[in-house]
Amino acid sequence: MVTDAPQWLHGLNETIFPEAPLAVEADGSFVGRFRRRVLSSVYQPVLSTVDGTTVAHSARIRCIFEEQVESPAGVFALTGPDALVVQLDRSARTLHALNYYPKARATWRLFLRVQARLVESVGRGHGRVFVGILGRLGVPTKDVVIELPRHTNEDPDLYARALLSYRSLGYRVASECLDPDDPLLSGRYEVIPDVVAVDPRWLPDPAALPRLVGQIQQRGATALVHRIETFELARQAVAAGADLLQGYHLGLPARRPEAARLGAEFSSRDAAAREPVM
Repeated sequence: MVTDAPQWLHGLNETIFPEAPLAVEADGSFVGRFRRRVLSSVYQPVLSTVDGTTVAHSARIRCIFEEQVESPAGVFALTGPDALVVQLDRSARTLHALNYYPKARATWRLFLRVQARLVESVGRGHGRVFVGILGRLGVPTKDVVIELPRHTNEDPDLYARALLSYRSLGYRVASECLDPDDPLLSGRYEVIPDVVAVDPRWLPDPAALPRLVGQIQQRGATALVHRIETFELARQAVAAGADLLQGYHLGLPARRPEAARLGAEFSSRDAAAREPVM
């Protein structure tokens, strides 16, 4: 952990995100400030279906404006110029990393979302600035999963350039696909992410989920079923052979990363024959 956090943050605030600065609270936690909003971190557990344990957390912004909770999407809508999007995005990812480590267990990984406008505006060298920040925290890039927005899937060249840049620096990469006909899995893309996420609520019928999970795994990626909000969705995801699960039914977002566990009723029949993921 950074021992001179105030001084280090002062340097980052001046050079990398001057309009979205970070600060240390009295309790040792970190917050961000942007357009009179106070930003903090929350983490939702990601669980493995092999042994039912927590293997990672997905970080999201919690935004307070005039004592009211505000949507993170609304915060980024205030950014205006692309340069400001880049600042806020990097500030948010730094905030999440600072609040996650060293509270997280050594075996956990951190999912961090990047904004589509950052991917488009940076052009090349995605992830290089953040390497130095993680290095100061003693966090190897292999422990971070960058969530690329599916919006960039509409441009195969841009998507491949960003994915390969992150991967060349040691990060893992995740993206969402919508259905079995999603362009990400159609063969139009020469490279696909390490983790492909699926929202089962958008599929036409339950039978589509095992087909989609199978397609993802055949392409060599890890299948994450997220936005699981009911017992039935969790049951379907396990039965479909998903590798990872995430959702409100399995664990609520919390300011401190917490461990969750799948119940015995979700035990996968073929778990013993599968390799652990993540």
